[in-house]
Amino acid sequence: MDYYSARLLIVCLVDDGKPRKRNTCDYPFVVFRARGYGHALQRALELGKQQETRYKNNKGQWVRWAFVQVENVKHLGRTLDGVEVGSLLDVLRSDQPVPFGKRFHPKKSKVYYD
Repeated sequence: MDYYSARLLIVCLVDDGKPRKRNTCDYPFVVFRARGYGHALQRALELGKQQETRYKNNKGQWVRWAFVQVENVKHLGRTLDGVEVGSLLDVLRSDQPVPFGKRFHPKKSKVYYD
């Protein structure tokens, strides 16, 4: 079996009587093994369902993290070493403009480990 990744969409809903057009959401990337794309989709659906949860917040309101959909499935191959499983394109906000020739120092990174 080869490795696959899937990006899921999980939305946070709060039972406060005010349905919203904008809701907090999460896009987890999951890595798993599968026999092919059909099996990979089934595995992604199973893993997405496991992301669902319900609890009461500090105001006593129900909070529900609901699995909405599988966003994509990517075939990664037989090994994972160095394989990109996801990416997030965003905007870097700086106090000062960043000139084209700016030198960066990634070895000085402040890394947070989970």
